[in-house]
Amino acid sequence: MVNFGHFVRAENNNLPPLQVHPLPISLQNWTSNIKEDYFKEIEPHLAGYLIWSTFPVKVYLQSSDTNLSPAGLKDFQQWQKAANMAIATWNSYIPLISVETSEDANILIYRRYPEFKAEINPETGLYNLPRAKAATTTVKFYLTQTKPSQLRHRMTIEVNPHQTFDYLITNITHELGHALGIWGHSLQKTDIMYYSHTKEIPAISPQDINTLKKIYQQPTRLGWDIN
Repeated sequence: MVNFGHFVRAENNNLPPLQVHPLPISLQNWTSNIKEDYFKEIEPHLAGYLIWSTFPVKVYLQSSDTNLSPAGLKDFQQWQKAANMAIATWNSYIPLISVETSEDANILIYRRYPEFKAEINPETGLYNLPRAKAATTTVKFYLTQTKPSQLRHRMTIEVNPHQTFDYLITNITHELGHALGIWGHSLQKTDIMYYSHTKEIPAISPQDINTLKKIYQQPTRLGWDIN
């Protein structure tokens, strides 16, 4: 599930023009006999495609609570292991590095119930209660303090901790796909970015990487100087 965050506008709405960044070396070197992708399902934002231009991308994992019981600590360690496996899987395609503090991170991963809000149905006047989510990714934009400033973004992933180990890996891998730029879903069950849960647990597919590679060849306002 993807939720759009707040879009920060530069002073006088003078945003950077849409431009294309160099393709990361890891994606330049990616080849496959399978040529299909689902790029048409990807939604560009007002900021353009939500891609990273500075590598490695810094990822923060929520730290352990020192007051956890032995059982709670074991659950946390399983969640942490699943998250690290998901990071290692994507690291083959986009360079990632773990950081110790959230302030330094581009992507933050938290072990908690994803937030959701009930919305009023305008036809009935009643609240529509969304179904519980296994994980969500949200994006927020900001301007750097450099001169000149740059438009940047930060991704936050929230993961329901009460899942089996295999589903934790799948859900975190899926949300990391969003955080790395795949702002949409596949319609094929064999892709990690398929829009729904399936009985068969998918892995990152050639279609996923073909789509990611095409996304990183698109223009964005992110990572460019404010005029």
